[in-house]
Amino acid sequence: MASAGLGETARRTERSGFLTQPLFWLLLVLSALAGLLALPLVVPIGPMYWDTYLYLDAAHRIASGQLPSVDFSMPVGPLGYYLFAWGLELFPAAQPLLLAQWALLVVAAPLMAVVLWEVSLRDRALSLLLLVPFLVFAIAPSNAQFYHPLPSLDGFGIYNRHVVVLLYVLLSGLLFLRDGRKLAVFCAGVMLALFLTKITGFLVGGLFGVMAVLAGRLKWTNVLLAAVIFVLPLLVLELLTGMVSAYLRDISTLAGDNSSTLLPRFRTVITNKLDVLLPAALLALVLLVLDRRDGLGRILDSSFVWFSVAILGGIIFETQNSGSQEFIFIWPVLALILVRTKNLKGYARTAILVLGAFAIVPTVATIVSKSVRAAAAGVTYAQVDAPLLKNIGQVSARWDMMERAELIETHYADFRPAYEDLARQDQLPNWQYFADIDNQMQWVMSAESAVESLLAFEAENTIRLESLMTLDFTDPFPWILDRQPVPHLQIGADPSRTLGALTPDAKAAIEATDGVLRAKCPVTWARRDIEATFAEALTDRTVVALNPCWDLLLRKGILPS
Repeated sequence: MASAGLGETARRTERSGFLTQPLFWLLLVLSALAGLLALPLVVPIGPMYWDTYLYLDAAHRIASGQLPSVDFSMPVGPLGYYLFAWGLELFPAAQPLLLAQWALLVVAAPLMAVVLWEVSLRDRALSLLLLVPFLVFAIAPSNAQFYHPLPSLDGFGIYNRHVVVLLYVLLSGLLFLRDGRKLAVFCAGVMLALFLTKITGFLVGGLFGVMAVLAGRLKWTNVLLAAVIFVLPLLVLELLTGMVSAYLRDISTLAGDNSSTLLPRFRTVITNKLDVLLPAALLALVLLVLDRRDGLGRILDSSFVWFSVAILGGIIFETQNSGSQEFIFIWPVLALILVRTKNLKGYARTAILVLGAFAIVPTVATIVSKSVRAAAAGVTYAQVDAPLLKNIGQVSARWDMMERAELIETHYADFRPAYEDLARQDQLPNWQYFADIDNQMQWVMSAESAVESLLAFEAENTIRLESLMTLDFTDPFPWILDRQPVPHLQIGADPSRTLGALTPDAKAAIEATDGVLRAKCPVTWARRDIEATFAEALTDRTVVALNPCWDLLLRKGILPS
């Protein structure tokens, strides 16, 4: 009986140990996400949601043989677009926003697993403390800022969310992995992912890496090993495709065009994120006092320095960020501080716990609450009727937003001169036009009508337009209709930030394009400026009014005589 009792106790201990193993939960969550991507889920459409369609545009270009930065320009790195393109082949019914958000886990999860495995061997509770926030931030398709009061998911800033998750992984490794070849390979992998996701994230990651070297956490021999592992894949990629140099040229041009806005953005970040930066500054002062009083470790490896550098990195990154999960990567630093001060007593320990909570909990609470609210409210929302748009139609909105979206489509057509007048004065239909859910839903409904009218026009004239483009910020129509995308264009054409002058290659490509779609509901200064940029390549075309809201600019010789 005694031996049986001991055996049962051992089995219970083994089971409980298994359930506290972070890699088990990581694998379980990844399996659940894969199952969700296999389903045609519907999510509440959110502010600036049409940013998500850039992933569909890029995936279609990649599938058609185009190379990022070589055959089309983009504001960020190619990694997210490739992961999305591969994911769409594997999960053809996936909800686009969820696929774009979760695709990064293909890279981030294995890297995080390296950290979790080694940490769990020393401290199982600490490994779970690192795992749970990682999963929350990587899964939740919500930003830390509110742009609309109704529950919805944020379909913009996705690549910025990818970057901060990778920075979370990088700091977790730098702070909790032992120095050696494993850490060198780990750092090379994360830095390569950051480089191919967004240059600003790579620069911030480099700041953390330099800090690790100065703090003695990385030896120079391992830095050299990491550099070789980092450079070799890029060298091979450059030799085979020329993509790396083209990517750097794109980023250099984009940085030059936006350099005048850098200093004002520092002010914007600091004022917008006082809820994080104020308690963080107070916590930094407490850490400085404790580090000087107790002599906790080398000064460059002190809690104060690591926390300050993490906050500085967050400020630098957010100057080039239009929305994400700001400053989430200070969590691993806070975990390090908790480990180092676990034996601390009295007011000092209380101050660290309270100020650390104020620095991170509001951001976490916002991200979680927005995602949970959207999931709960989405059950009562109505899905848009857009069967021709494929996965784009997997969005929903509240009934009054749906009614308003239908109404304003007709309103924009009936009162076009009013919106043309606003566009002439560089004004949008309303101040938060792109953030309003009704306008995002109206775009989806309008796109459905454009596709329906275009297919009817082709059937009536017994033609098929093999290549298409759209004079708008986002252009998923070649993917929707399975037509050839026009090369040498900028995806995410923002005249105020990303759209450059018309190049000879782009001009020739547009001139050879069978059909160019022009949206008119509503007329906006952005659409006007995009058309003006391409005007030289759009001459001598036949203009066909597909419906009151869409024109088709046809290449000469397409229509039968």
